[in-house]
Amino acid sequence: MKITVLGVALLALACNVPTYAAETREQIYRIGADVDATGRITATQLDADVPASIGSVVSAAVKQWHFVPARRDGQPVPAHTFVYTKLKAIPDTHGGYSLRISFEGNGPRMLKQNIQPHYPMDAVRRRECAFVVLDATVQPDGSLGDLSAHSRFDDWPLRSSFIGSVLAAAKQWHAIPEQVDGQPVATRMHLSASFTLNEPIFTAKQTRILNNYAREEAADNAQPGIPLPSDQTLALDSPLKPNAVATITNAP
Repeated sequence: MKITVLGVALLALACNVPTYAAETREQIYRIGADVDATGRITATQLDADVPASIGSVVSAAVKQWHFVPARRDGQPVPAHTFVYTKLKAIPDTHGGYSLRISFEGNGPRMLKQNIQPHYPMDAVRRRECAFVVLDATVQPDGSLGDLSAHSRFDDWPLRSSFIGSVLAAAKQWHAIPEQVDGQPVATRMHLSASFTLNEPIFTAKQTRILNNYAREEAADNAQPGIPLPSDQTLALDSPLKPNAVATITNAP
């Protein structure tokens, strides 16, 4: 049984991005970013487990991006956020690769040690999967409040046990909030929780929903079988809005 909760799904990126990649690989990196009163990123902070060779490339790309400055009492002020970037290694016809770094969003940082929701046993017995969206507010103290949950897809009703499981877990979750002028602030969030099994049973309608989703997203890395949506973390009212975050390609 596999439960994927919070954030976009991490795919295996070749270790330190190898000299030759047989296929396109991608991974999401979450980077702390200090943003000054002009909206320029002045410093970044990466997790300690990010390889130095990758960290330097991602940090250099992020520092080229620009935000609409945060404001306090009508005046632009420094702020701190966490930027989500996608690093994609794309093989070329010469046996090499290019790196493409794209902006995926920004907002508070959910803590890794947050517990996962329990997979409801009634759903396990029926081999049912679910894709849940949790709406929550990351409070200045890092706790989550104003919780509500619903199906990611309008035409895909959920068992109440899925909703209850996500809400029960979220009441115990914590995050590192964003800051404005050195003070933590509340941010409204969309968080995704995906419940998937090794051998799921999808109805014909659910299969159509997932295939339609994949087509709408124009996924360029389609995998065999039924395409599952990635988990997403999305800040709805971050004090920092992206202004110039064009995808950056770093070719050899």
